[in-house]
Amino acid sequence: MDYWNKDNFEGLKSVGEKYSAVEGYELFGKYCLQKEKGLKKLAVSSIKEFVTVSKSKSLKVQREIAEELSSLGVWNSEIHQLLAHPLVEFLKSVLEQWTLDEPSNPIPHKWLGYIGGDLSSYERALEIDPTDEICISRIAQAHLNDVDYQTHHLSESLFLGDIRDATNSLQLVASLIDRLTTKHVRLKMRGELEYYNNLLSCWMEYSELGIDEPFADWCVSKGEKFNFWSIAYYRQ
Repeated sequence: MDYWNKDNFEGLKSVGEKYSAVEGYELFGKYCLQKEKGLKKLAVSSIKEFVTVSKSKSLKVQREIAEELSSLGVWNSEIHQLLAHPLVEFLKSVLEQWTLDEPSNPIPHKWLGYIGGDLSSYERALEIDPTDEICISRIAQAHLNDVDYQTHHLSESLFLGDIRDATNSLQLVASLIDRLTTKHVRLKMRGELEYYNNLLSCWMEYSELGIDEPFADWCVSKGEKFNFWSIAYYRQ
């Protein structure tokens, strides 16, 4: 399956309308529609009922639900509160047990990486299936996010962490991007990689100069354009 071409939805309403008509997912669809209308208590009741009903189904069906809704969440991350907490906990428990029952199956490891926010699960899935583009891109993005965090105080001429660790992270990202076959994803991630490589290169050059000029100002004087974070401090 070409996951990158899976249908995306515009919001809770469109998801709710689709799943309300899918056998076994009616209560999930109902939750989405109620949530979209702001009916919070009814929505919570519906999703809890969906979880209860799902738990009564066969292990095979529970795993199908876990895979279906994890995939839905991955491709519709912009939809706020698509997967409610009770549902996430249910999916997580199913996936965790699935990884124990089938440790060599990449599918539960991959979706546990998403549902549990666990990078090691993505890494395990990628060990089993080195071609999985979801895992490749998610691991690469995690390392880019780490570098982003380490550089978010550069507007104050302060680098968090170890520059060698950041450099190693970007080298890993480069090797992962080379494994992506989906063109638009590969181009997007290469753009991010080039940005951070340039940012680190400038920081290392600046650090060797031993000057008092703020890093951000120095970058401007060189014609470099970076999206420095705005840092706000509040008095106690």
